[in-house]
Amino acid sequence: MKANLKRININGIELYYQLCYHSSEYGESEWTEFYIGTRIIARRKYRICGPIVTYEIPNKVFELNFSIENEHYTKKEVRSKIERKLELLNRKAEIERGEII
Repeated sequence: MKANLKRININGIELYYQLCYHSSEYGESEWTEFYIGTRIIARRKYRICGPIVTYEIPNKVFELNFSIENEHYTKKEVRSKIERKLELLNRKAEIERGEII
C-alpha cells in the first residue's frame, strides 16, 4: 500500500483512503479516493524496452467529490455517503452474478 493512505473500517469492511487536491487558474477542487486491497500490474521498466517489472498498487473502488476530513460535513453525512457507495459496489457484484431482482 502507499504510505500516505489512511485506513477506516465501515461495517466490517476495511477501506483505505487518500485525500486529493488540484488547483489551477480555474479554481480548486478536492476529493477522496477509496481503495480495497491491492492488485498487481506488470509493465516494462523503460516504457518500450527493458525487463518486465511487477508493481503492487492499491485497487481503487470509488471516490467522493469532497474531502471526508472537511469540518463542514458531519460524521453522519460522511458515513452515509460511504455506505451508499459500498451498496452500489455490492449491487454491481450482484449483477455480475446474475442476481438482477
